[in-house]
Amino acid sequence: MFLASGVYETILKNLVKIAQKEGLVKGRKVALDSTFVKTFSGKIEVGSEGYNGHKKGHGFKLHLLIDVETKIPLSLKITNGVSHDSTLAIPLLKEAKKYLKKVSYVLADKGYDSDLIVGYVSKELKAKAAIPINKRNRGKNYTWEGAWRNFQEKRKGRSIKKSIYNLRTEIERCFSHLKRTYKLGKEEVRGILNFAKQVYLSLICYILKRFWTEGITF
Repeated sequence: MFLASGVYETILKNLVKIAQKEGLVKGRKVALDSTFVKTFSGKIEVGSEGYNGHKKGHGFKLHLLIDVETKIPLSLKITNGVSHDSTLAIPLLKEAKKYLKKVSYVLADKGYDSDLIVGYVSKELKAKAAIPINKRNRGKNYTWEGAWRNFQEKRKGRSIKKSIYNLRTEIERCFSHLKRTYKLGKEEVRGILNFAKQVYLSLICYILKRFWTEGITF
């Protein structure tokens, strides 16, 4: 009921607005990634779609964008377990764009290596994409000169500073905290709607705990 009527989503968005007002959203560096959660039954469930060969199971995905400095979530998407991470990058960034007016870096792993994503970060956000360039297979026409030109072209709009990219681990810590402390994906429920409820409740509790730690009341 609360999920279908948008109550959870509204509460979460309002908490993020309060976090911004209280200085818990810096918006200078953001990171995005997804976490895979297997279905409770271990089999296909409503909304899980096909089998994820990489994760070796049926499941769901939480795609999240966080403020790197404060680990406050800025936007999220919930999908089946076989959705490719790169397809959710721009929707996540668009949803959080109002918090990214001062953004300098968008951090993500090589699964997000896409000219479309890098172009959006560069042109729409005026920021650098700290996303590694995927190594390509060497075809029969491969040359070192061509590879170097391709590398130079693909690095446009990116940051290749290791010190910046290493900050991406903050989102992995966020996922770990959600699973360890709030038992995300551990509840004995089935289907993507129940998973979505877990996600929203976990994130709401996560932010409220940050408020308590920072002494923020409202």
